[in-house]
Amino acid sequence: MKYIAVGIWSVILGNVLGFIVGELSKQAYTPWKISIIFLVIGEAAAFLITTISRSADNSKKNTDQ
Repeated sequence: MKYIAVGIWSVILGNVLGFIVGELSKQAYTPWKISIIFLVIGEAAAFLITTISRSADNSKKNTDQ
């Protein structure tokens, strides 16, 4: 469920950022292209952060001391 929310917010915030940058740099604003790029970046970041956080969690590691 969290990946769906991350995807929605990535697309929304990516389009806002793309529109602002496109206007400031006088570039063409293509919403579909920006949506796909930010969806991939957002989902990859969410997956990587979850994986890294899970591997760094000391409470789940088995210690024999």
